Amino acid sequence: MNMNLNTNEILTTTDYDMFRKISNRKITENPKLEEELLSEGQRQPILVNQKMEVIDGQHRLYYLRKHRKSVRYIIDPTANFKTVISMNTSAVNWALQDYVYSFALEGDPEFIKLSKFLEENELLSDKMVIVAGSGRRDGTASQVIKRLRNGDYVFSNEKQLREFCKFYERVLNETKLPNKPFLQSVLWTLYTTSVFDENRMLTQLKKSDLTSEDIEGFAKKKLLLNFFRNLQRKME
Repeated sequence: MNMNLNTNEILTTTDYDMFRKISNRKITENPKLEEELLSEGQRQPILVNQKMEVIDGQHRLYYLRKHRKSVRYIIDPTANFKTVISMNTSAVNWALQDYVYSFALEGDPEFIKLSKFLEENELLSDKMVIVAGSGRRDGTASQVIKRLRNGDYVFSNEKQLREFCKFYERVLNETKLPNKPFLQSVLWTLYTTSVFDENRMLTQLKKSDLTSEDIEGFAKKKLLLNFFRNLQRKME
């Protein structure tokens, strides 16, 4: 391929194997995007660097390949993830893991640790890990996420979060509770209190025999309050 001629031109191909995936970024299903590509076609070209590594458009490529559609792409030898983050029309569609992996690829040690943790602990939602991993001193969840998107993040609570993962896995294995992000958040809040006892909590949850149907209608605040009350009664 003549890079000088093709740089920044919109090209088309059905040779899906020519594209290379950077890192182990997970592909999450996006039915809306899939439907849009099938009904309206590919509006935005995929962005690749000189090595044909996909900088932006991994999900588009996934669905185009799935349905054997031609791929429109642009080669930019200077493109990297920072380029995409500065492109508001593209970056707004990024998942949190995309930001994490992109900054990890840039060599940021905190994001490298966070990226590895996310890959090793798929039970927990990305948002839960990111917010809990930053520690209490970093403000609200929205503030933590905003800073992360700008490349500002310190994975300061990794040790406690790893311990929580082991506890949470026990909860899922030993009770009928479902794996839900709001349940993760509630249990994490309880886990970080000074009076928390893992074994007592597990015993309590087993006795309560809560199921997915039992907690599905709870708002987060109500569920959290209910757990706190049960915990308090158990500790008395």
